[in-house]
Amino acid sequence: MIPEPTLIGRHHPLLTEFRRAFREGAAAAATEPAASLLAIEGPRLLDEAIRSGLRLEKVLFSQTGYDQLAGKLLPQLSKHVQTSLTDDAAFNAAMDAGHPQGVAALVRWEAATAEAVCSAAAGAPLILATALQDPGNLGTLVRAADAFGATGVMALAGTVSPLHPKAVRASAGSLFHLPVAAKLSAADLIRLCHKHGIRLLATVSRGGDTAVDADLTQPTCLIIGQESGGVPRELLRAADGSVTIPMVREIDSLNAGAAGAILLYEAARQRGR
Repeated sequence: MIPEPTLIGRHHPLLTEFRRAFREGAAAAATEPAASLLAIEGPRLLDEAIRSGLRLEKVLFSQTGYDQLAGKLLPQLSKHVQTSLTDDAAFNAAMDAGHPQGVAALVRWEAATAEAVCSAAAGAPLILATALQDPGNLGTLVRAADAFGATGVMALAGTVSPLHPKAVRASAGSLFHLPVAAKLSAADLIRLCHKHGIRLLATVSRGGDTAVDADLTQPTCLIIGQESGGVPRELLRAADGSVTIPMVREIDSLNAGAAGAILLYEAARQRGR
């Protein structure tokens, strides 16, 4: 028998926990400090989290969301999941989205280590995001990496968190089943790539090999820079080569999500996938 959610008022600590988790990107997990309780919102992300085998700790419905979604979602939840219900206004105030969709959850999620991501590299490329500040761009990059079979995504220190709510939404659930490591130093990244025989390939607006001419079939870390600043100099100096996406018109650069998707598609094409 599926238990009924607990009705909570607008001053309940759970609403504060959700607000904080959305604001901070993730809340510390009490029982597993290495893991994070990631706040997600909307039925699509909850479905993706459940399909990916993530453990949902707490689920919160608005009254409208409960009326519309509970019949489908509740049977999929473990009996150990804490489910709660609050009025629409209190629910909306706890969310970060402009138009909340009536259900949210705190999900146990553990980041990958850069060592684990690099050690898994074979023919499929890795993506390194450097200095990106737009969370939607980073989330799109994660989604593209998942779609085109990349080994994983890493983010240099100073890059927006992949746990930012907008990044999580833009990834459309890809964050849940693709290894993602964050807060790397450039020195550690270079060391790990050398250790595992991974080529560093910097994306540049001009002067690199074209994406079609570059060999993207061998273990490669594609370095995606900020649209305005490009790849940091330390990584440009350490790179084994560079790649450029040729464009018909005089446009300085593509945003990180678009550039990454093009290069990942080309890498998948070269691998025959």
